Amino acid sequence: MFIVFPARPVRLIVVMMLGIALHAAGNASSAEQRANDVSFRVFLRDGTAVVTYGDFARVGERIIFLVAIGSGGPEHLQVVNLPLSSVDLAKTEQYALAVRAARYAATEGEADYAVLAASVAKALNGVAATNSPLERVQIVEQVRGVVATWTRDHYGYRANDVRQIQALLDEVVSDLRADAGVNQFDLNLVASVEPPAAPALPKPTPAEAIEQVLRVARASDVAADRLALLRAALRVLERPSPGMSGDWLKRTRNAAYDAIAEEMRTDRAYRDLAWTAVARALAAASRADAPGVEEVLDDIRRRDERLGRKRPDEVAGLVASVQNHLEAARRLRLARDRWRLRYPMLRDYQDLVRRPMQQLAGARKSLDAIRRLSGPDPEVLARLRERLGRANQMVLRIAAPADVAGVHATLISACQLALRSADIRERAIESGDLQLAWNAASAAAGAMMLLAQARDQLQAALRPPELK
Repeated sequence: MFIVFPARPVRLIVVMMLGIALHAAGNASSAEQRANDVSFRVFLRDGTAVVTYGDFARVGERIIFLVAIGSGGPEHLQVVNLPLSSVDLAKTEQYALAVRAARYAATEGEADYAVLAASVAKALNGVAATNSPLERVQIVEQVRGVVATWTRDHYGYRANDVRQIQALLDEVVSDLRADAGVNQFDLNLVASVEPPAAPALPKPTPAEAIEQVLRVARASDVAADRLALLRAALRVLERPSPGMSGDWLKRTRNAAYDAIAEEMRTDRAYRDLAWTAVARALAAASRADAPGVEEVLDDIRRRDERLGRKRPDEVAGLVASVQNHLEAARRLRLARDRWRLRYPMLRDYQDLVRRPMQQLAGARKSLDAIRRLSGPDPEVLARLRERLGRANQMVLRIAAPADVAGVHATLISACQLALRSADIRERAIESGDLQLAWNAASAAAGAMMLLAQARDQLQAALRPPELK
């Protein structure tokens, strides 16, 4: 069976297959000739182009990257974290895209292009292998869609060659549609993408590399990062590389020492600010003095202004801490005002429970004897039961305010447990059962513990609230 093509489509297909083979062969070594020593750069607002170790990362409103200090190996890397406000982001991203494109061309570009060329050739072979006009159109249109977006997804690599292939595919599609009797022609426009380009900047000299680090340190708004960069630069300056002149070396080293000394002075000033501010805020909050804590906040802002606002993160944390003290002072003031309002009621309650508590306190010696299984005498035990019964009745008749409801519940439990210990002890004496005596001892110990707890709780309720 013979497949017959019109002359023009056949000629175009043959031209395309030959052209693809020539392009692939002729440019096979072109990617290897691309410069692969271009480094990524971060451009600061002052125009400094900082050489980075690898690409940068953007996190929110900050940019993070690595700089190599000294020999430039991985063992001399320093993390840099800058605010976007100090970076020319548009220029940095444009240059990074050019570096990525160059590295792509030098590594994966040619292999990916060979895959594209092979896919186009395979599609054309498929056209030659079928005698269905519509199927031929579909095959070529599909591969044309892949070619149309290829440069966009591959950094514009070999854009001219890809454009030529696309132009020939457009002609083939047009002719095959005409041969198939399809009048409609879908024209999917895809913007032509050129390889991103940026002038390759020369590798900085050792002195220029140190100056870049010092400029990055000045641009950083993180004190720890500034100190780390300055100290790393000083370590290199202590073992200078050839080409660093004596005057430059002395001047740069002195500038780094001065910058470190200034950072240390600033650190001490802000540590003193934090220590005094927290101490004053805590003292004021303990007095429920909210205006006093507010005055501390105002003083923090004034002193930070005088210091040049050089530690924004530390000051933000300090302000948050003092604001917590301010909230505590306000809560304490509210609690104390409420306590003052209810104090007369608490004193009345104290007066009401004074007698039953005295009754229980007077029974301590006998309860301790029950606890120790050493008495008391039966006559004393009878009087103890009467005393504890009266105390229990008095406590049950008292209506306690809500503020001391827990205190009153503890006092009731103490009275009832003390009375129970006397009853059990009496039964133990009558029966001679030692286990009952032990049960009475446990009840007496519990009653004494609860009585002490109720007394402490009542005293606490009668004291003004304190800062927790």
